[in-house]
Amino acid sequence: MVCDLPPDLQRELRELEERGTQPSFYELLGVAPDVDGGAVRRAYLEKSRRYHPDAWFRKEVGPFAPLLSRAFQKLSAAYQVLSDEDTRAAYDQDFKKRLSQREREAIERRALSREEEERRQRERRERLLRTKGFARVGAARKLYEEAMELALNGERAQAIAALKGARELDPKRGEIAQKLTDLEREAARARSQLAVRGAQDREKEKQLPEALKSYSMAFQMDPANREAAAGAARCAWAAGDHQQASLFAARAVELAPDDVDMHFLLAQAFVHLGFKAKARAELTRVLSLKVDHPEARALLKRV
Repeated sequence: MVCDLPPDLQRELRELEERGTQPSFYELLGVAPDVDGGAVRRAYLEKSRRYHPDAWFRKEVGPFAPLLSRAFQKLSAAYQVLSDEDTRAAYDQDFKKRLSQREREAIERRALSREEEERRQRERRERLLRTKGFARVGAARKLYEEAMELALNGERAQAIAALKGARELDPKRGEIAQKLTDLEREAARARSQLAVRGAQDREKEKQLPEALKSYSMAFQMDPANREAAAGAARCAWAAGDHQQASLFAARAVELAPDDVDMHFLLAQAFVHLGFKAKARAELTRVLSLKVDHPEARALLKRV
């Protein structure tokens, strides 16, 4: 079969597929654990150009099409975590045991370096906050520019701290408040997604109470996180908590109206709770989305 992918890329995709979930995020991006945010971003851009399915549009990729898609998804997940210092620190802590000794040592070196850098940034902000008179506007501008650079390098927590200082110095400047709101929302989404990944691991290991707690926490951090709502619904259902399963499933279908599995889970929960009319409505919705859904059709006959 003709394949337009270079042989080295074919080999990379096969090896990545064979390793499954074993490679660390650092390995996926091809960077050491002590690199800065700029290096993480550059590595992602380089690899995404190589793995992105659109890069091979109209090319013959044969059986490598799904491998390309999965490789890009893994790459994107790695970048989403490592591009933000808060989620990166949480990843380092959660997955430390899975990392090599060399990676752990690199992480420890970088942690010490970051602590020192954060101390210097904090002292600088404190000096600027003591600025008086008209000079406060100029100090606010310096902090705002510093925050933009920090955000670009993945130092979101430090960028937020700098923006809070800038807002205190110049509360009338709207772009400071807007950027602060945007970054705080991004931080909440990033923390939520990291919590979802931990919950998914616990769900796979059948640690349902722990998984449910993590999914619930993720949903509280970001009420728009469909994965968190759906995961919490699954775990609550498996644990026999039909009331909680119905609440989370309802939120999941609000966020993803075409999610057949969540509509069916919600219908099942309604049946157990005695809400037959609501169950019938959900089952009808399931069958409108997937006509050949035998479980939904059988349950609809019973209610």
